[in-house]
Amino acid sequence: MLNKITDINAQDLKDMGVTTIMTDLDNTLLPWDSNEYNLSLRKWLNQMNRANVEVMVVSNNSYERVEKAVLDLPVSIVARAVKPLPFVIMKHLHEMQIDPQSVLFVGDQVMTDVLAGNMSGLKTVLVKPLVDTDAKKTRVNRFFERPLLKFMQSHDSNLNWKDSLNDRD
Repeated sequence: MLNKITDINAQDLKDMGVTTIMTDLDNTLLPWDSNEYNLSLRKWLNQMNRANVEVMVVSNNSYERVEKAVLDLPVSIVARAVKPLPFVIMKHLHEMQIDPQSVLFVGDQVMTDVLAGNMSGLKTVLVKPLVDTDAKKTRVNRFFERPLLKFMQSHDSNLNWKDSLNDRD
């Protein structure tokens, strides 16, 4: 559990054997209601690129919606992913010949992103949503997600918000 995706650094990924980040779009990479990103995201993506870490946006949205949102960002796109089901993710990894052990899946929702990553056999990271509001379809997930996350945290003291993948309490 990290505060934001840009808290992930390339050296930590290298230490974990990760060469690919699959990330949700809405409220993980960009606010759900905007295609505008801040300079720190661009800087982080450039760092990942220099470190040969591929960043893929995996979204349930249409390709056109995702493409418009990430138009000038150095990312690839997996659209209509039907998360939390793992089939599109697993098919894409197979087609691109990417070892699932080398992939980190990052998202802001337990019920879609983390579940999809886990069911695909990937390492997963939950991040805090970029903005406090959600699209209508996401509000239902958040309603069920909050008590589930609290329950999980009450049973695992390691499940807390961290500043880096290497942050050990």
